[in-house]
Amino acid sequence: MSLKETYNELQLKSDELKKELDLIDQRMIDLQKQIHLIELNPHFLETEVEPLYELLWKSQMDYKKHQTELNTLSLQLQQFTHVLSELTHCVSK
Repeated sequence: MSLKETYNELQLKSDELKKELDLIDQRMIDLQKQIHLIELNPHFLETEVEPLYELLWKSQMDYKKHQTELNTLSLQLQQFTHVLSELTHCVSK
């Protein structure tokens, strides 16, 4: 695999992770809205919101996991870009 192919693959993976983070973020917002609406009722039952809180917690864990992956990937891309820049500079001399 060439350096350009490797870079493109890393960039594609980064884009996919960003999209996944956006989806998870939207899911968490929707869950929070649902929880809020249920809790507006002064007679709501814990059993009504408990599954939503569990889903929210799982979504938060997924978000953190994907965010960590994206941070790692971003660092790899920065290092890769630096190496490519150095190589290009050396070749142009």
